[in-house]
Amino acid sequence: MILLLGETAAAREISECLNNRRLELMRIQMWNEKSCLHLPSLIIDASPPSSSLKFAPLRNWGEQRGIPYLRLERPETIIPVSPLIYPIANWEEALSLLEQRVSALYQEKGRLATVFVTTGSHQLDSIVRSSFARFARIVVRVLPEGRLVQKCQDMGISPRDIVAMQGQFSKEVNRVFFKFYGADILLTRDSGSAGGTDTKISAALELGLEIVLIKRNTVNLGLTVYSVHELLDWVDANVARAT
Repeated sequence: MILLLGETAAAREISECLNNRRLELMRIQMWNEKSCLHLPSLIIDASPPSSSLKFAPLRNWGEQRGIPYLRLERPETIIPVSPLIYPIANWEEALSLLEQRVSALYQEKGRLATVFVTTGSHQLDSIVRSSFARFARIVVRVLPEGRLVQKCQDMGISPRDIVAMQGQFSKEVNRVFFKFYGADILLTRDSGSAGGTDTKISAALELGLEIVLIKRNTVNLGLTVYSVHELLDWVDANVARAT
């Protein structure tokens, strides 16, 4: 049995391909040891880069039992040099920088600073509860799932400031969104070109937005591949098909 992590487009493609190969598959979004009744023969991590730490306990659990952990990693984005881009290491640094920039823009412009958030809803509550939130309008883009939209509303995000759409988005579409909402700051993660980081940055720079860019965590990811094709080649070479 193969354990597949992630709800990304790549995870859906992998799931379809493995099913076509008649391989037993279980897809999960959360994990704890008690929920794993049968030992998998392989763990495939196709989750977004932001989830790499979330699944660290599963990776360690698998290593202790000799279970291969295969990570599909998106190549990092080539970041242009610009004084508008603030590359930072983690979420805590992002909050600290946002506090500085939101306060500065509020004083400079005499109005709320609009922060366009494309990091999802997972840590959104820490922005909503932050000391700088009273100086900001928070616009968030999430997947078009009712539970995520409701989660944002429960945090106090106005329905008009929730963009529920499935990406990835072109530079032109991002530009329209940023301009329509009057964004001042873009908060995003480096999720590679597959996650649309390059088109978001390009659109934001054209409009003169400040960009708070959360770089990737450097962690031990186990076996790493950089495309679905490469991942499937590894599976074909190392995992016996069901008969």
